[in-house]
Amino acid sequence: MRIGVGIGQKGLKPHRSEAARSDKMDLRCPKCNSNNLKKASLAYQEGTYHIDARSRIRGLLFAGGGPDILVARATTRGSQQSALSKRLSPPSKWSYVKLVGWSGVVTLIALVLYVQHVMASPVPASSLPVMLYVVFAPLVLSLLVGIVWRHNHSAYEQKYARWNESYVCERCGTVSQQALR
Repeated sequence: MRIGVGIGQKGLKPHRSEAARSDKMDLRCPKCNSNNLKKASLAYQEGTYHIDARSRIRGLLFAGGGPDILVARATTRGSQQSALSKRLSPPSKWSYVKLVGWSGVVTLIALVLYVQHVMASPVPASSLPVMLYVVFAPLVLSLLVGIVWRHNHSAYEQKYARWNESYVCERCGTVSQQALR
């Protein structure tokens, strides 16, 4: 069963939002008053290029040693980014892996220095530095993990929200925050 509805009859209108028709977005650059603005996330994506190419070659090779067959394969991967795209990069989260990796490096260096000190001293060395390290290293690590967690769940989200509301003027290059209402 089909029901036909005539648009324009009896006050029926096509499906359009009132906000889309009446609220005109008038974003302007605060520096040059141009309305030629582009969302920062879009300008960032447009300036970032990724390449992932594969190639193969097959052929016959005739040289002094006699004929031979040549078969080769190559893969090229990379990315290129414009200066504007680098400037408009989104904020990044801090890495827990880097934090744990650096704490491991610091622990290894402290261990090597302690062993060198013990080997060089003529009298028996005190184990107090090792006990202090065993007590304070986990406390410092947990404090740093808390700082990284706070950044990733508070400061990062605020910075990302600000970045997401940023526009770049295509005329003068000014980056500004403009909240859509």
